[in-house]
Amino acid sequence: MLLYPYNLLKPKRGTNFASNSCNNKHSMSTKKVDVQSFDFFKPLFSSAKQNTVIMLDINGNILDINPAFTGAFGYEREVIGKNFSMLFTENDQKKDRPQIELSTVIDRGQAFDNNYLVNKQGKVVWVSGESLLIKNDKGDKCILKIIQDIHEKKEADESILRLNETNESILKSIEDMVIVLDSDMNVTKANHAFYKLFHLKERSRETINFATVILPYDDNSTLVTKLQYALDTKICFSNAHLEIAIDEKDKKIFSCKCSIMQQSVNQHHVLLTAHDITIQKVLERNREDIIGFVAHELKNPLSTIILYNNMIENLLKENKTEEISSYIDKSNNSIRRLNSIIAELYRDTLNNSGNLTLNYSSFPALEFLQEAIETIRVTHPESNLFIKSFKTIPITGDKHKLIQVLTNYLDNAIKYSTRGTAIVIDVQHKDKQLIVSVKDNGKGIPKDEIPYVFERFFRAKKTKDLQGIGLGLHLSKQIINAHKGMVWVQSEEGNGSTFYFSIPV
Repeated sequence: MLLYPYNLLKPKRGTNFASNSCNNKHSMSTKKVDVQSFDFFKPLFSSAKQNTVIMLDINGNILDINPAFTGAFGYEREVIGKNFSMLFTENDQKKDRPQIELSTVIDRGQAFDNNYLVNKQGKVVWVSGESLLIKNDKGDKCILKIIQDIHEKKEADESILRLNETNESILKSIEDMVIVLDSDMNVTKANHAFYKLFHLKERSRETINFATVILPYDDNSTLVTKLQYALDTKICFSNAHLEIAIDEKDKKIFSCKCSIMQQSVNQHHVLLTAHDITIQKVLERNREDIIGFVAHELKNPLSTIILYNNMIENLLKENKTEEISSYIDKSNNSIRRLNSIIAELYRDTLNNSGNLTLNYSSFPALEFLQEAIETIRVTHPESNLFIKSFKTIPITGDKHKLIQVLTNYLDNAIKYSTRGTAIVIDVQHKDKQLIVSVKDNGKGIPKDEIPYVFERFFRAKKTKDLQGIGLGLHLSKQIINAHKGMVWVQSEEGNGSTFYFSIPV
């Protein structure tokens, strides 16, 4: 039997509700309506499409369900007499949520809930509802539970929440600065990179004004001016460079781009992204330095060749042939130097482009040692070379490239030593490694320059007047690295240097 809450719906005796008069020509008078003649509950229970209704006794047993509940959850009248706890998830049942809801309704007369219910197919559905304690004229009590299916809305809300969390994670992981500014250039949103660069607190409630933050680094307020112009005209910009040095050791260059974000009809924000291009700029500057350096090094021997050729031409005109041969020798020396520079640059370009290949063969270590010494004695007949110790060890490697390494070491030792001083070569076999060293008694290397001697184009400050472009040791390092070996140096300024390389035997 259905229990209807007449006592809750009946108006006070003597009270009538009048309908609103209509404003058309058919409305001639106001007709009084007897509210008590209407049964409010029956249409709600039987005809509602959105609101599902369950009637429970005070113990939670199901007395009746409306058609909307059947349509929404699939249960039909087979649930009559069963306890409504069957509709709750297993987890909620363990938490005793059905009993808590009953107790709340009985104690307070009503209860509100947001939780999952399980439909007939076992699918979990998120619902929102209200339970009311009602009684009829006889004083019989029951509970009216009105339920709304909010599953789609809840999923949409959670989807938005997950999307926001994903966006936050993406923003946090982006190394570029991403900043949203309002019309006053206050930061309304920014990612971790922005706060990290300027050492700002991410969750601070204080308003951060971007113009104030950037002022110490924005020369002539260039970026701020561009941003203000973008806000005023809605015209975006890109590729605006900004150099920021928070401290002396950390200097960064950013390429800035802005986009307009329309928040509402009359409100616009600016999305500013700043991409770190420090590495690209450093590489560009290094490339320009290298081009300038190489051009300078090529210019010197080329100018000498042109000068000697002009002198030879003048001597030929004056018929002074006996003086020509010395200038030809000098010109040839400059040509050899020019050819040597070009060859070094070519080899370095091949190596840095990944085209360094090794032609492996097995041979006694004595062979590449002797050939390197013979090569040096041809180009430096005045050299004073000594072999300290040597054992005949069979090795596997690229013999010609190992000769090149040892030749570079010997050539450097002669170049940076006083003419005629001893250059000592030592070969050791330790821990399955062939260790070769070349010791000179030259100028030595300052302590602060030692870490850079194998770098590309490096030249010690005190050797700028000597020939060479600083590629020999760099090429040697690449060759030994390709052999799975190591290079290093020991030196003391004023007391000579010892250069080493090792390769696996």
